[in-house]
Amino acid sequence: MKKEKIITCIENAAGTYELCRCWFEYDKNYHYFYIFDFNAKLFLGMEEDDFQLNGFQIRRIADIRKIETRMDACTLINREYEILKNIKRPAVNLGSWQTAFESLERLGCFVILENEIKQEIYAGKIKKVKRKSLVFQEFDADGVWQEECEILYDDITTVTFKDRYSSTWQKYLKNQPQRKKEGR
Repeated sequence: MKKEKIITCIENAAGTYELCRCWFEYDKNYHYFYIFDFNAKLFLGMEEDDFQLNGFQIRRIADIRKIETRMDACTLINREYEILKNIKRPAVNLGSWQTAFESLERLGCFVILENEIKQEIYAGKIKKVKRKSLVFQEFDADGVWQEECEILYDDITTVTFKDRYSSTWQKYLKNQPQRKKEGR
């Protein structure tokens, strides 16, 4: 699908109850999104799954293989139940990965970084934003903080934040000392 058609579809759906069904280069399945903001490289949306929303995502437009809007019974039910009613668009500058991560760092929220191509996932917090990468500290499934690592923006396909998983961990780990795994 041509980039112009992808951008037009996103533009028409942004800020509405129209769902975008997106197929990505790295995934055989499609995902439904409500679009909140976008530019030529990135979009900010909330994934919808069976009448539920779970946090915001930033994804690369270049990874979209195909996109279409969906207006069906599920969309009408979402509108009737006003699932977007109390959702506030976060102040995230989508100008580039750098400005997006600077915004997320200011928001102070935990984030989940994914590389679906390499099947890598990191959950934690942004420590420092650089021009082409960020310094990130992740925690494992037991809530143990790991050593800081540097992640290139080119290696990120999805950023998720203000979702149930990272928000729950943020509440738990907020006042916890940063521990290191034994033997490291």
